[in-house]
Amino acid sequence: MRQRVAWLIGAGIVLVAIGVAVLLVMTAGSRAEPSSPATATSSASVTPTRSATPTRSATPTRTPTPTATPTPTARPGTALVTRGEGGTVRMLVAGDSLAAGFFASQKDRGFTSLVADAVGPVEMTTAAQAHQTLTTVAAITDVPDDLGLAVIELGTNDVGLPTPVADFEQQYVGLLDRIRASSPKAALVCLGTWTSDGAAYDEAIARTCAARGGVYVGLADAFSTSAYHGPEGRDSFAGTGDYFHPNDTGHRAIADGVLKALTY
Repeated sequence: MRQRVAWLIGAGIVLVAIGVAVLLVMTAGSRAEPSSPATATSSASVTPTRSATPTRSATPTRTPTPTATPTPTARPGTALVTRGEGGTVRMLVAGDSLAAGFFASQKDRGFTSLVADAVGPVEMTTAAQAHQTLTTVAAITDVPDDLGLAVIELGTNDVGLPTPVADFEQQYVGLLDRIRASSPKAALVCLGTWTSDGAAYDEAIARTCAARGGVYVGLADAFSTSAYHGPEGRDSFAGTGDYFHPNDTGHRAIADGVLKALTY
């Protein structure tokens, strides 16, 4: 009997001890600090957040107005070459043997061809007569409409004849006025005489050309440069070259003078 009572008392003590332990564990769990967000783990899956559909502005976006291409203007002291459809330049050259390329080694090394190649593409009209004066060349010059560039190289043979300066100037004015009547916007370049004796003619050329919006290019300095002549007897496309007419280097110098007078 005593033994059974002792067993019951021992079992009760154990049960009480277990109950106390459970109570302590539950109390400790309720007081525990929550896990730090940085170290806490979760088995719950996260649903991705969809981007909000952008709202359409009530005011339509305006298309920027294109900036207009500025009209080209000539650099100071130069004439502006005007171009036609496709960028082609209608070009007129009126002159004597220099304009014909005498006595460059090849025709495409004459100053007329060099200028055309640089300005190009061109639609060329050439009126060039060797050993002829302004009167003769002007008479055969057919001035096209809508020229973009006109180069006049006349007067050298008038110096040698000589043509009276007043008559020369009157005829020169007539040729320039024909060009301006058909092509008021054409770039106009007037070359001086290829000689050291043409100062009076050069002055008339420069004055009448400037009065019509052209640019004068003197040739006296180039003529006085010995490297631009000869040697006499050289081969050329136009026959045996003399010392008077420019060689390839001289034609290059004349072409460079014309090109410096242009904006193209």
